[in-house]
Amino acid sequence: MNSIPSIFEREMRDGIVHGAVVYAGTPGRELYKAEIGYADNAHQFPMHIDTVIDIASVTKVAACVTALLICRSRGWIDFDAPFTEYLPDFKAKLFVPIRIRDLANHTSGFGEVPGETCRPYFDESGLQMLENMLTVPPPYPPTEEARYACWNYILLAMILERITGCRFPEFCRNEIFLPLQMNDSAVGTPPPVPPERLAQTFGTEHQGMISDFVAFRIYRDGGATGNAGMFSSARDLGKLLRCYLRHGKMENGSSLFDEESFREIVPDRAKKFDGYRRFGWIIYDALLWDAAYGTSLLHSGWSGQTVFLDLERNFYAVVLTTRCGDYDRAKQERFRVIRTLTEELPILSQDQTTEGEKQCRH
Repeated sequence: MNSIPSIFEREMRDGIVHGAVVYAGTPGRELYKAEIGYADNAHQFPMHIDTVIDIASVTKVAACVTALLICRSRGWIDFDAPFTEYLPDFKAKLFVPIRIRDLANHTSGFGEVPGETCRPYFDESGLQMLENMLTVPPPYPPTEEARYACWNYILLAMILERITGCRFPEFCRNEIFLPLQMNDSAVGTPPPVPPERLAQTFGTEHQGMISDFVAFRIYRDGGATGNAGMFSSARDLGKLLRCYLRHGKMENGSSLFDEESFREIVPDRAKKFDGYRRFGWIIYDALLWDAAYGTSLLHSGWSGQTVFLDLERNFYAVVLTTRCGDYDRAKQERFRVIRTLTEELPILSQDQTTEGEKQCRH
């Protein structure tokens, strides 16, 4: 496993990342941890497993999809219902009804138009963007293949606020982070931690700032969105991923979400195009190796983060970086790290597996 630190050391020399943390294991056992480089641009603070970092689009699954699975478990939302049933003040004309799952899978038709200089809903005011969301129609009809767009997850956060009766960050805090004891996680603004534990991500002016320009404006101006804006640590994300590997069960035996809701995200090999999803979680990525296709779920963030689950091997991995250079190389190297973990770690054999882990496989 000595190759993993060397990957990031080369990236640091080449100006791709300032630092990285890797955390991997099973529901019952920590298998690997590495802390390399720095959390900030000035190289004052080392990266650690409890460094709090803006996780960019990983917010979509860690916060928004998790919240949706909780709401489905409670009977508050039907993923096959038109989203306008839950957001009746949406007034734009639709080609056909768009389901909740169409928004989650980026197959809704909402998206950017090639050649346009800015997103159709964009405004310098975050609150005006939320207003625009209710009047700007999708430029395309629903599609079979994903057209990735943050637009979908801004709408989903609006829907979550309507059906739960509370602000999206508060729901995440009360219903996800507190039950899982994710004490270093928050949405919209970082949790109160010392400066040395707070990372700075790509394109931001200081530590603890949201990197996504849309989410930054929305939260700055008092709104909420599910496309980006969550802060967390590798340790906290490990807690969440272990819950997913238990099919929604927490360490105390109670459920964050139920088995039926978990089935919404179970991976398959039904399709093979870049960005193929099961309710937001990516099943196939062009960088994914074939052995992981159909058994794994993952999501990446623009500013340098990837989370990974292999349901067949009951294994999770978190790779968080403070990216400062080439996006494509940074993503390729994160996938390389995760593949190295899956191929070289002594994943628990059946006779070594704890009783709790055995139950998670059924």
